[in-house]
Amino acid sequence: MLFRYLAFRFKYRLGYAAGLFLSIAGLALLMSDNQAAWHSPGPANHGHEQLPCSDCHREAEGSARQQIQANLKHQLGLRKHEAYFQFRPVSNAQCLACHDRPNDPHLVHRFNEPRFAETREKLHPETCASCHVEHRGVRITLQNAEFCQSCHEDFSLKEDPISIPHQTLAQQQRWETCLGCHDYHGNHRMDVPTEVDNAIAPAIIGDYFNGAASPYPGPVIQKAKEKPDES
Repeated sequence: MLFRYLAFRFKYRLGYAAGLFLSIAGLALLMSDNQAAWHSPGPANHGHEQLPCSDCHREAEGSARQQIQANLKHQLGLRKHEAYFQFRPVSNAQCLACHDRPNDPHLVHRFNEPRFAETREKLHPETCASCHVEHRGVRITLQNAEFCQSCHEDFSLKEDPISIPHQTLAQQQRWETCLGCHDYHGNHRMDVPTEVDNAIAPAIIGDYFNGAASPYPGPVIQKAKEKPDES
């Protein structure tokens, strides 16, 4: 009887240990960069296909135990803020570690100025991910060019170089023409066309948004870094 009991206890403990080992091994395999596709919410965006997860997803402070304890305290009202679990949220810092360009005419931090308060409520242009949601398999996710009107609905140029004045195009709600002449982030050295009919067609711009080669003429001024700055 004692022998059967000891054998049962041994099998029980062996099974428990084997289950624990397999769980830990499976979790480690699942979280490894080599198996990122298993737990990724979707395909990486254009140009990010070869990036390891850790380039954007940085570890949160503290151990898993400390993070769980902090969140339990938050639920019990003993802590004011939640703690990040495993990873910090991806922010502008991770994007700008590779894509920071001082010559950018639409620098994200500029949209924090008070005059853009209404635009922030509509679009949140101060956040890179508002236009570039990751894991969608495209280059740009905000593909409606009407976002231009949020800042440029009422404006005019003294010496307007284009065949149809910018003010007229805005009044006619022809926002699809904006990106046909202007690279939003200004990263191509190019001459802006003076004829609206020579603007890049919206369909071609749409293909570019979805990952096709850039239709903008001229060389790229500054390429993205292959290895992000640590932050």
